[in-house]
Amino acid sequence: MNLFHIIILFFVSLCSTWLIYRYVHQIAVMKNIVDCPDARKLQKEPVPVLGGLSVFIGIIVALLVCQIFFGTSGLFSLMGLMVIMLCVGTVDDILTLSPTARFLTEVAIMLAYIFSSGASINDFHGLWGIETISPYVSVPLTVLAGVGIINAINMIDGVDGLMSGYGIVIMSVFGIFFYIVKDSNMALTAFITAGALIPFFFRNVFGKKSKMFLGDGGSLMIGTMFSVFIVTILRSGSPSSHNVPEAFGLVPFTLAVLSVPVFDCLRVMAIRIRDKKSPFSPDWTHLHHM
Repeated sequence: MNLFHIIILFFVSLCSTWLIYRYVHQIAVMKNIVDCPDARKLQKEPVPVLGGLSVFIGIIVALLVCQIFFGTSGLFSLMGLMVIMLCVGTVDDILTLSPTARFLTEVAIMLAYIFSSGASINDFHGLWGIETISPYVSVPLTVLAGVGIINAINMIDGVDGLMSGYGIVIMSVFGIFFYIVKDSNMALTAFITAGALIPFFFRNVFGKKSKMFLGDGGSLMIGTMFSVFIVTILRSGSPSSHNVPEAFGLVPFTLAVLSVPVFDCLRVMAIRIRDKKSPFSPDWTHLHHM
């Protein structure tokens, strides 16, 4: 797949999200799927929380167009994960799942991805002299990293435009990286997701009557995609292994790209544990609160 095709699909994703947004907003208002104000939240009135669905529809439409006109393969497992995480997050938005239920679901999702795709973080590409590592280490490491990234992304979704703006930037970085290393499937996925997030970002930040939150459905879905990107880069035999200069550190690159949410997540959890609270308990200590 060449750059011209990716650009076309980027705009297909962008336009699809823009067009579907108001219908999703109407459904959320009609069904009262809203985030209500409380002592921790910044909004003063209920706001619909199905933004993740509008982004997902934009992504799916672009992938369907790609399948029809250009052909693609190898993305079905990722699409399955996105659907499941969107559903889990949306249920959490509506019914408020317990932290334990969410955590176990995220672990199950990462295990399902590992065993269905055969991919895991099993190659440190020479960092600290470590190359390929055993499945007994790589599988739990992948689950830990994946669940950590999903929760870190979910935790920064606390003010208008932060999650979607961050997502646009990082999806673009991953898209450029995957295009350079000739991993067209992952490059396509990253760019069309960035395209789907752009109209949502403008509605979320500047919309008045049309404002909608990404919701846990959206943030868990995006977090899962980031996790899959990291696994794709750090698995043995990946295109990244063969198509980057030897001096380019793949592990430092992945840590740098996700440094802000990961640092915030670790910092907040450490503070909660220090104060003898559950690491999953909500508070006002995130970077975006300060």
